[in-house]
Amino acid sequence: MAEDTQKLVRREVRSPRSAAIAGILYSLLTAASMVLLYTSVTAAPASIGREWLEAWSGAATVVLILVPFAGIAFLWFTGVMRDLLGDLEDKFFSTVFFGSGVILVVMLYTWAAAFGAIFGTYAAAADLLVDNGIFIYATVFMNQIIGNYFLRMAAVYMLSIGSLWTRTDAVPRWLTILTFVVGLAFLLFASILRWARFLFPAWVLLVSVYILVLNYRQTKVREGEEGSAADD
Repeated sequence: MAEDTQKLVRREVRSPRSAAIAGILYSLLTAASMVLLYTSVTAAPASIGREWLEAWSGAATVVLILVPFAGIAFLWFTGVMRDLLGDLEDKFFSTVFFGSGVILVVMLYTWAAAFGAIFGTYAAAADLLVDNGIFIYATVFMNQIIGNYFLRMAAVYMLSIGSLWTRTDAVPRWLTILTFVVGLAFLLFASILRWARFLFPAWVLLVSVYILVLNYRQTKVREGEEGSAADD
């Protein structure tokens, strides 16, 4: 019986820490990718040309290496976040939350594939292309994914987890309110605010840091209780 209790305690401590670490890793990798490509993801499609492609080829190589690991970290973050709710989770909102998280990773990879295709096409057939139409098309496609569909699915992700937090009081009210506000902004104004794509990694980072701090406090409290029990 005591052994089972110790396993449960270790699981409760490990899960929040795993979520926090995965979320921080996702945030850092995604933020690094977006910083490297800040000019490119906000560039007008008409400005895409051979000079632009040559100037950003190095940054593109780094980003295409980082994105797969960011997606893996985000899936881990999503899975552990759902696990934290345990028996308190609502099946409807949990399904929407998990499904939107998977779709987010798929769109992130699609965006990266489109971005890589731009530079891959240029490297393979630059001398055969008579104009830049294919690069402009790929850039518009890429910006539509990350600046429209990705952010609106991020809104679904945030609103569903915010609803779960409201039902379970798993996080402070201020964090739930902030999640709803940012999620609604994504849902309504994603195609207008081009800089909004940088807010989602920041939100994940905020949630991850909060979970890490909460885990640290709970661990200290538990150690103090165990120490008091041992003294008794």
